[in-house]
Amino acid sequence: MEALPDNWADIQPDTVYLSISGLLVLFGSEQIKLGLKYDRKGKHLKAIEKGLVTPRGNVGLVPSQESGYDLKSKVLGKGGDRRFHAKFIDGILHFPGLVTEH
Repeated sequence: MEALPDNWADIQPDTVYLSISGLLVLFGSEQIKLGLKYDRKGKHLKAIEKGLVTPRGNVGLVPSQESGYDLKSKVLGKGGDRRFHAKFIDGILHFPGLVTEH
């Protein structure tokens, strides 16, 4: 199992990666395109690496309010206006390519 890369250009679609927090994660092609467009510094990837955190004042994964999605990435500061949403399928956290702004 490969470790989660720290930049979007190194991520391959539909490859399962192991995060530092122990989560298995997978990204769709659309999510990788959105990551390259909106997350050039890899802040969302670092949030995914960190795993589940409490929603207030933390960088990491927090519960998603989108129907059919379980978690979303949360970053603070520049780039913090976007969230990448994911859902668990067979124990793997899938990021298909849903991005919202708050």
